[in-house]
Amino acid sequence: MKEDRHYTDLINAHNILRLIGKRWGFYDTYMKNKDPDAWFKSANIPIIEGLLLFGFVHSWDPYFQGDLVNFFNIYKDIFSIIKKFEHSTIINIDLSNEVKNSISEIFDKIARCSKRRRFESTDASKILHAIIPNLFVMWDRRIRKAIIGNEEDKGRCYAFEFLPKMQEAAKEYLDDYVKENGGNYESATLQISTMADNHTLAKLIDEYNYVRYTKKISLTDIHNTTL
Repeated sequence: MKEDRHYTDLINAHNILRLIGKRWGFYDTYMKNKDPDAWFKSANIPIIEGLLLFGFVHSWDPYFQGDLVNFFNIYKDIFSIIKKFEHSTIINIDLSNEVKNSISEIFDKIARCSKRRRFESTDASKILHAIIPNLFVMWDRRIRKAIIGNEEDKGRCYAFEFLPKMQEAAKEYLDDYVKENGGNYESATLQISTMADNHTLAKLIDEYNYVRYTKKISLTDIHNTTL
């Protein structure tokens, strides 16, 4: 059953995560210290950027087995594709079949960055979000199960099923804000972000999903949160 969405749920979930999550500070620290332009200037990423990125992923997943050398080689391979999404957001991207195929491809390649080529699906979503935080929404097994209805973890599921659902949700949140407060998608995105420590809309949707589905906090409790 489709849940009744309200834009304040994003802010409430963000605040709940601040209370229950012990790792949220790693994300903020990473975002403040990364060089966002470094990922699009050249396919040759500075080592410090790779170390910062993998440090962030490890802070959330101590079992992450990513190999930085493998990752750098993969990034060189997908650079021409991912660069096309540099200025894309979860709202403005046209999720055509061509675009979804490209996202599926880069997702699956990044997910194979471990030493033994173990498929790192959840961490691939974190890596993609860290590189383009306005576009990619992170996921995990419980989030996949709740939103997709199964635990399929490959890039095709992410690109063709999950991301379109996240875009639909994002637009519903913004429509709700505009209906109540006026403005447009751009101003609504800015205002919602401002109320939640300047996190991107894609990140706030992830936080809602994490609180709602991973931590299993009821929608009623999210609705009624006052912090």
